[in-house]
Amino acid sequence: MSFVENVASVTLAERLDYGYVTIKEVCALKLCGTTTVYADIKAGVLKVEKHGRSTRISGPLAKAYVPGSRHLNGEAA
Repeated sequence: MSFVENVASVTLAERLDYGYVTIKEVCALKLCGTTTVYADIKAGVLKVEKHGRSTRISGPLAKAYVPGSRHLNGEAA
């Protein structure tokens, strides 16, 4: 018997509209590496929230995120 039979799951699309996504999910969605995402976080282009030990990005911010946009703002990496 499984304990997870009647649990409603939250899809990635719903979390992109209303919730939070992980760094790895942003990398998969935007086809970039973690180094690029962390550099943009350090440059202040992408805002994150800490939930315990995990780092999460707001779904709407993740949708609007352009990888490497710190270069578009004239900042050097």
